[in-house]
Amino acid sequence: IIMLSYGAAGDVLTGKDFTPYLFRVALSTGQQSSALAAYFAGMPYKKYYIICQDYAFGHDVAEAFKKAMNKFRPDWQLVGEDYHPLGAKEMGPYISKAISAGAEVLITGNWGADLLNLIKQGAALGLKAKIGTYYLCDPVALPVLGDAAVGHIAVEIYMLTEDTPQNKAFIERWKKRKMDPEHPYPAWLIGKSYQALMFMAEAIKKAKTTKADDIIKAWEGMSYDALIGRMVMRPCDHQIVTPVPIAEVLPGPGPYYKFPFVGKPTMIPAEKGAIPPAETGNPRCK
Repeated sequence: IIMLSYGAAGDVLTGKDFTPYLFRVALSTGQQSSALAAYFAGMPYKKYYIICQDYAFGHDVAEAFKKAMNKFRPDWQLVGEDYHPLGAKEMGPYISKAISAGAEVLITGNWGADLLNLIKQGAALGLKAKIGTYYLCDPVALPVLGDAAVGHIAVEIYMLTEDTPQNKAFIERWKKRKMDPEHPYPAWLIGKSYQALMFMAEAIKKAKTTKADDIIKAWEGMSYDALIGRMVMRPCDHQIVTPVPIAEVLPGPGPYYKFPFVGKPTMIPAEKGAIPPAETGNPRCK
């Protein structure tokens, strides 16, 4: 049986807990944080603060970002770092510390209500730092945040605003089906799952069988022109290596929605987002 991951981000899945039957057609935590670091390393900002949820994922987000910033921008400054319980309703103490520390950029892996609370309460408290985060290209979350989200930065494997020919054609096909009148455009999770499934379908087509071992041989090292551009399935750990979209939330209305939404993404080169094979913890990648 082949296991396809289009969203689970834990580095261990393609690292120390690797199984040859799992393929990840999504960004790992390390890739997302590395891409964020590469993006901000090209900006004039030097003072950074990290606020993440206090469990394995939040700590992985932070550690990967710090490691990548040390590589891309050695003169950066980490002026503070906090971890809060999942479901924390009061972000004020953490935000106030970031403001007092003079943070120019706030990095977070928060998701769900924790992300919404961080951004909304940050705006209410006068936080001026840009927030770099994973999950801010969501057409469900952005209307709730409104102008509080404007200027902040999102990184994801799929963005509606990517203007490749493949994505433009995908959007048009989606619109014609009219499956959800309230959400006429494919959301980020839909784009992620679509390109993951299509890549797997191409691997099955190449293998000319649904036998797992044959699919593994066919898929390892294979490339695919996905919605966001060229993806390559790295043979040693079954992790895609791909350019990574990063975009700023712009004021509404825009070409897709009336509310603030991400603009056209900057594409971080694949080699800057990818974790070097020897650093994955996967014994096959040494």
